[in-house]
Amino acid sequence: MKQQIDQLYPSIADALVKTPLVENPGLSKLANCQVHLKLENEQITGSFKLRGALSKFHTLSQDTAQIPKVVAASTGNHAAAVCHASQPYNCIPTLFVPENISPAKLQKLRQSSAEIKIAGTHSGESEILAAAYAKQHDLPLVHPYNDLDVIAGQGTLAHELVHQCEKIETVFVPVGGGGLISGIAAYLKAYNPNVQIIGVQPANASEMADSIAEQGIVPPSTLHTISDGTAGGLDPETITFDFCNRLVDQ
Repeated sequence: MKQQIDQLYPSIADALVKTPLVENPGLSKLANCQVHLKLENEQITGSFKLRGALSKFHTLSQDTAQIPKVVAASTGNHAAAVCHASQPYNCIPTLFVPENISPAKLQKLRQSSAEIKIAGTHSGESEILAAAYAKQHDLPLVHPYNDLDVIAGQGTLAHELVHQCEKIETVFVPVGGGGLISGIAAYLKAYNPNVQIIGVQPANASEMADSIAEQGIVPPSTLHTISDGTAGGLDPETITFDFCNRLVDQ
């Protein structure tokens, strides 16, 4: 995976912001060590999701000259990334969003050219419905995490990280579906097996941590969390489970 990410990065780098890595004095003092933040909130679409979307479109463009339509499911950030990444290809995405999507995110998505389908009570259900729709209509699916191309795209964050920080001991990564932490862990563990990878989840949406503890995918949480970007059930066959099970330390 590290080699794949290194080869991918030059192909999508011009469409990305190489987000800054900055030390946070308050956290450094609190933890009694140097704590740096990788500011993916300064990415073009406001989150790391653009990396995975660009990677998937890059792969699709190798197979076909035109990408007229794609299908995706998201609570907002992945959908925004797919909309942005699709523009150079004159592609119209069909986006499946759950009923509990943030009104602000839904309003922003409605300003795009995408076709919006509100389907599913939570993001996990929306993902299943999107996959079924894509298969029925023979359209490419841009999955938010259960896709090696998307995982490799998210892993480009780690490619930048090793050039921005001379010594990396521990990396804390937010976890929803597990695409970001899978890409980061695959890259950094190959770079240095001693780097500790720590996943962080809301207490009310801890499906990946619970799945690792149970050694099998658990049902979606029905509890509310303000961290909607990391909430939602897991694809029952997600490849991120294996990545997290093997490579995430805690």
